[in-house]
Amino acid sequence: MRRALVTGAAGLLGQRLVLRLIEGFTVEAVDIAQNPFDNHPNLAYRRLDLTVFDSAKPIIRDFSPDLIFNCAAFTDVDSCERNKKLARSLNVGLVENLLKTEYGKFVQFSTDYVFNGKNGPYAETDKTDPVGYYGVTKLESEKILRLSRRPCLIFRTNVIFGTGKNIRPNFITWLMEKFESGERMRIVTDQYNNPIHAANLADAAIEGGAGKLEGILHVGGASYLSRYEIAIKTAEHFGFDAGLIEPIATTDLGQAARRPLRGGLKIDLAKSKLKTGLLTFEEALKLMD
Repeated sequence: MRRALVTGAAGLLGQRLVLRLIEGFTVEAVDIAQNPFDNHPNLAYRRLDLTVFDSAKPIIRDFSPDLIFNCAAFTDVDSCERNKKLARSLNVGLVENLLKTEYGKFVQFSTDYVFNGKNGPYAETDKTDPVGYYGVTKLESEKILRLSRRPCLIFRTNVIFGTGKNIRPNFITWLMEKFESGERMRIVTDQYNNPIHAANLADAAIEGGAGKLEGILHVGGASYLSRYEIAIKTAEHFGFDAGLIEPIATTDLGQAARRPLRGGLKIDLAKSKLKTGLLTFEEALKLMD
């Protein structure tokens, strides 16, 4: 049986990957957080601080994975601006360290924040130009991987949502909590993406990672929407009060990091290369029922 290592395994995407992978792989799941998984004969879970890599390296060496799915990252966009050292350590340094192990095809998850957000959605061949430090670090990790001799597949994605055990809120679960509590929300009308459910992304990543695909692939949902439209559709799907949503502009928020406003990803190449169907937002919301 093939062996897969998943870093950041306790996060939203990590959990979905592990639950899919144990159906056909022996899996080593690594995270600093507590184990969110039930016992399974194909799964070993290790609590490790991956920034202290000397403790992780012999474990990876002994496991000798055929595939490494790197979900570990510092994704808080505003915090990346405030703590650039930590952002670089997790988003770049960890990739550099994992490459030193010299085991397995590397599957990396990147972001549409490597673009400036002026002309999205973006294709794989479009020029990168990050406007914030989060995007800078993710683009640097891409370049390190592509210059390495390691077989690698980089999935650029955006607005991953879904549910899991003890995960931090994502945009859709945050919306649902606000709706359920009857709180008013200020949602921007000028940020555009194509959100994807974590289970849909996990299926695409496993198909692409386990196959022969290499390079960069854009994988997002099939619906291109503003954050405001996402909130309205979420309210409609679950029967919430859309009147709780106040439309605003991004400049009204005063966020620490600039956002690429018209971001998102063109998924034509992924649709031609993968058998996994990429869901519309309405289809993906059904996975939340």
